[in-house]
Amino acid sequence: MSRWMINASGHQFSAATIDELKKLAKDGKFSGGDILQPPGAAEWIYALELPELKTVLREEYAEPDAASGMGTVTRWALAGVLAMAAAGAWVYAYGLSQDMPDPDDLELIGGKSGLKYTEVLVTGDPAGVFASEGGGAQAGTLPKNSRADLLGKRGDWYRVRAGATEGYVRITDVIPAYFFADGPTQDKYKPLYYPDQFVTVVNSSWSLVPGNGNKNVTNFIFMLGNSSTFGMTDVRLKATIKDKDGKELEVKEVPVEGLIKPNSSTMIGTLAPDPKDRASVQRVLTEAMFTEMMAVDPKVVDRWVEGVDIKLDSVGFDGATITVAEVRAVPPEEMPALSGG
Repeated sequence: MSRWMINASGHQFSAATIDELKKLAKDGKFSGGDILQPPGAAEWIYALELPELKTVLREEYAEPDAASGMGTVTRWALAGVLAMAAAGAWVYAYGLSQDMPDPDDLELIGGKSGLKYTEVLVTGDPAGVFASEGGGAQAGTLPKNSRADLLGKRGDWYRVRAGATEGYVRITDVIPAYFFADGPTQDKYKPLYYPDQFVTVVNSSWSLVPGNGNKNVTNFIFMLGNSSTFGMTDVRLKATIKDKDGKELEVKEVPVEGLIKPNSSTMIGTLAPDPKDRASVQRVLTEAMFTEMMAVDPKVVDRWVEGVDIKLDSVGFDGATITVAEVRAVPPEEMPALSGG
C-alpha cells in the first residue's frame, strides 16, 4: 500500500492515511515548511500546501508575524529556501552534486564518490536490518549516513546489502538516491524504488490437480506483466489459500527465476527435476527463460508445464489468490548479463 512520505529536517518517515498524517502534524512531528510526497506521486510539496493540514498545523504558523511583517506563505517560502540550502550543503558533504542530474545520467550523482541510483542513504540512527520484512530476528544494523545497495522491495520494506550485512530495512529508515533528483528524473527512475507498482499478475486462474491421493495440490495458470521501462527480476509470489467462506487457510511463497522484460508480459511455468540428476530440484521460471534453456537443451521440454503446482498443508481449500510479494527492478547495465526474459 502506498504511503505519504514526510521529510522533516532531513528525517524521513511515513503515514498510511491522511488521518494519520493530520495526527502527526497536530502532534508537531512536522510543520508547514517540511515537505511531503503524496502516495504514488513523484513530486514533493510543502505541508502547508495541503488543504487538509491547514487546520492542524501548529498555530504559530497560522498568522502573520507582527515583528517581521511576513505572512505564513512568505515565511515558509523563506524557510523552504533555507531548508533547501541546508539540504544542498548536507548533500555536498557526501560528495553529491548540487545540480539536478540529467535524466539520461545512469548515476544520479556522477563521480567515484557519488551516490548511485541503485543505492539508498541510511537515515535511521541506526537502521535495523532484519532477516525478514516486518521485523523479528535482526541481522544487523546500518549506521546513519551510510549507504546500501538496493536489492528489491517488499511492501513497506527494502531489501538491501551493505558489505556482509543483507536483509530488510524499513523504507522510512532510508532515502533512495532519486530523492535528490528533479521531477522528470524521479519519474524515470521510480520503478527502481517502487517496482511492485509495475509488476502484476495477469489472467490468473487455478484448479485442483487430480490424482494426488491425500495430497491437496492446486495449479495456478497466470502471466506476469511489467508496465515499466526497466526489466524486473527476483520475483517472489504469494499464494493465499482460502476456504469456502473466504477465510485464509495458509500462505505459500514461490520464487520465480528469470527476467520480465520492459513493457512486456510472460507466462510462468514449472520445470520438473531432472531424473538423471539427483541434485536437481523443481524450478519455477518465466516462459522466456525456459525458451532460452530449450535452445541449449531441447529435452527440457519433457519436464516443462505451464503454471505452478502448490502443495497445501491445510484442508478445506476452496479458493486462492496469487500476488507479487517481492520484486527487484534491474539497472540498465545489468540487463545484458541476465538470462531469461
